[in-house]
Amino acid sequence: MGNSNNQKTAKHFHHWLWDAWCIFSVIGIWPRFIEPNLLKVSRIDLDIPHLPLALDGLKIVQFSDLHLNNAVSSFFLRKIIRKIKLLNPDLLFFTGDFLCKGVLDDRKRMKKFFNSLRARYGCYAIFGNHDYEKCISINHEGDYDVVENIQSNLLNGFQRLFSDVKVTGTIVERARKVDLHPELVSVLQETSFKCLHNETEQVAIGDSFLNICGLGEYMAGRCLPEIAFKNYDKQYPGIILVHNPDSTALLESYPGEVVLSGHTHGCQINLPWMWKKFTKLENMALQKGLFRVFDKWVYVNRGVGGIMKFRWFSVPEILFLTLRKKS
Repeated sequence: MGNSNNQKTAKHFHHWLWDAWCIFSVIGIWPRFIEPNLLKVSRIDLDIPHLPLALDGLKIVQFSDLHLNNAVSSFFLRKIIRKIKLLNPDLLFFTGDFLCKGVLDDRKRMKKFFNSLRARYGCYAIFGNHDYEKCISINHEGDYDVVENIQSNLLNGFQRLFSDVKVTGTIVERARKVDLHPELVSVLQETSFKCLHNETEQVAIGDSFLNICGLGEYMAGRCLPEIAFKNYDKQYPGIILVHNPDSTALLESYPGEVVLSGHTHGCQINLPWMWKKFTKLENMALQKGLFRVFDKWVYVNRGVGGIMKFRWFSVPEILFLTLRKKS
């Protein structure tokens, strides 16, 4: 117990030093106190070949990477809710990382936030690498592994800044054995969101249907399209939900028109040289924004939160996507 209290005290001291530097250095004020509290709606219309007339104009809202913890203000949560409600979505998707490092700080707060959101045809979510009993990340060898160290986010940030780890794509065995966070799963069952874990659901819209396919976490070895697409009806279009954009490498032989992902936080610190230190992907081209991969539209969302409340030229984002029938 004594060691735990000492670790918490050291952690708070590091955060205090960090905030003090940000306040007293001119360059630290914007990325620490202003940009992380902004929220931008990115609006995109996508032309979809052979889109049923009933789906023409369908309004889809996606947000990602909440990383809910005690540092996330209630004011910011209300801002997310307000923005989404104003968009009046037909479908609402959350693409993973409810938690921060596998810790559920406040069950009641999590439940209240996700129950505040609604969409005409339903709300769907998938799990990210922080949503397991233990967080899964990249170890010092570049492998996907369980994160055991509990040092402050600030120290972790500086370690990344001065390291040169390359992602290997290898998943260590203990990462494959970690289960989803049971309390998080329980909380989400009491909300308006349905979590899809390697499964597909058809949503009836007018006289047509839309496939919604949710895949498991890539870094945990749980992204299993061979299971997820079993119930996929190819005569209708589909939206694919993945947390990590590297998952798209597994989707070449599978159907679907749009892939929605997050995970990267839009690089979070978009400065020359530095962004590569904080964004670790197998395919470094998939940092943020819209891409065309395997005849699919892929969107990498910047997310609304982060492990560390610090953003430079990567404003938190909600995606407002409208499907259009290609003429």
